[in-house]
Amino acid sequence: MIPVYGAPLGEIGYGNRFAPNYVVRPALFTAEECERLIERFTTRHAEDAGLVGEVSMPDIRRTDVIWLKGEDTDEWVMRRMMGFVADINREAFDYVLGGFDEALQLTRYRAEERGHYDWHSDRGGQGFGRFRKLTIVVQLSVPESYEGGMLEVNASGREEAMPRERGTAIVFPSYVLHRVTPVTNGVRHSLVTWVHGPSFR
Repeated sequence: MIPVYGAPLGEIGYGNRFAPNYVVRPALFTAEECERLIERFTTRHAEDAGLVGEVSMPDIRRTDVIWLKGEDTDEWVMRRMMGFVADINREAFDYVLGGFDEALQLTRYRAEERGHYDWHSDRGGQGFGRFRKLTIVVQLSVPESYEGGMLEVNASGREEAMPRERGTAIVFPSYVLHRVTPVTNGVRHSLVTWVHGPSFR
């Protein structure tokens, strides 16, 4: 396989032999870079996150977010993600993609709020959600710093827990069902983004 940023692709989950359900890329971000992103929560205003269309439903989703909207200090993050997506799409998915039409999102799940996001897909609704094709989640927290908060995907009728290692990126089609289980101790941080394109045929 083609190395991406100095490391090979990790686990690839196939629901069938034609297309992957998800791809895991270890160490897309270094520990220092993960800390830089987590520190945004001390310098910027976080807002309660809703569902697609900004609908608030705490029983389904309870987390807060910061949007990275093109500040100079965030440009390196977008450059990293753009290069990574180009490589991972060529290597594993081969989708027709347009670009990043939404800002990158930093998420924080806190045990004191039982932070979680129940089963959902990222594709659908109105606006940008209709055109999401790939979802990328980067694990930012040290795994031992929180309990619960498992990212799980269910692309083929089987729930699969994703790796928790810091800096790891998990990529899956945006129509795939996934969730973050309740955080029961500590805080889980992640970086989430979506890549858009023409509708699936």
